[in-house]
Amino acid sequence: MKPYILLPVAMLCVSSLANAQTGLYNNEFALQDVELLDGPFRHARDLNVDVLLSYDTDRLLAPYMKAAGLEPKGESFPNWDGLDGHVGGHYLSALAIHYAATGNRALKERMDYMLSQLAMCAAARGDGYV
Repeated sequence: MKPYILLPVAMLCVSSLANAQTGLYNNEFALQDVELLDGPFRHARDLNVDVLLSYDTDRLLAPYMKAAGLEPKGESFPNWDGLDGHVGGHYLSALAIHYAATGNRALKERMDYMLSQLAMCAAARGDGYV
């Protein structure tokens, strides 16, 4: 790239990074500001909540416990071997998103439980990683 083009490109990248910290879009709104009426979208959301609450959280936490040298409270899901932490991260994100959208206390309690167990794993490992 030519040197006289490099500076403007670098400035554009830096300004983009600074703007990225304020939000992805300039027209964002909070999930709790959306009310879904009876219909397919609400049905899908409610079904997601039911599925999230049906998982055994201790089984999702088992690989983190093993990696931390702690005794797991449940057995890992065998079909997710090698993806355990990845799936656990998606699950935690889904709990947070659906709690923000619904205010469902069971989702919040489950999220808090997972975070407390992950903090325990990080402390047991001694390096801050889970």
